[in-house]
Amino acid sequence: MYFRITIPALQDGKRDEAVSYVKEKVIPEFAGTPGLLTMMAAITGENSGINLSCYESKEHLDAAQEQIEGVLSGAGSLMSAPPVVYEGDAVYGKIYQTMAKDSQRPSYLRLVVGVAKETDAVLNFLKEKVEPIYEESEGLQVTGAIFDGNSAISWNFWDSKEDMDAAVTKLQAVLDSESETDLFDGSTVAYMGPVYAGMLNIDFNEGDTPT
Repeated sequence: MYFRITIPALQDGKRDEAVSYVKEKVIPEFAGTPGLLTMMAAITGENSGINLSCYESKEHLDAAQEQIEGVLSGAGSLMSAPPVVYEGDAVYGKIYQTMAKDSQRPSYLRLVVGVAKETDAVLNFLKEKVEPIYEESEGLQVTGAIFDGNSAISWNFWDSKEDMDAAVTKLQAVLDSESETDLFDGSTVAYMGPVYAGMLNIDFNEGDTPT
């Protein structure tokens, strides 16, 4: 699976308009796109959001570039700066709850971005320290991670903010004990917020991995 994460910076007062644009223009525009497995959008602040899409391969994403550029151009008046974009093959992740094709359900996103000193060390940290917390958490839907160069981007989707908050306390404790400075150049940045739009074009089955 190949992922694209887009982090737009919205102009003041444009949040509601941006939400409507994604719901009414972006999601319909990408319905039926070859190789597109899922697309989700979340609002993470008054002026920030996350758009996450998953394709079968980089080749499928590349084939959709004209569509992508079109919707980004259409959203230009809503943004205060060009969006930050990350792309990469899945290096980590697991589906914790079965989600059927075309289903709709509440979901709360937490996405973390950091500059890895060594990507292998970050991946080992996810597998050895973070995954055990995921395994014992309530309300976890799916996790994933990619590397784009030295940028490490990991995410998790939850049934509710309360479920996420309960896990974040434990995750932060593990990160503090590991010493964030040993893994990353500078501090990581976390984006959190409710998913407001999305589509599933295939069944995602409990226990599957995106790698």
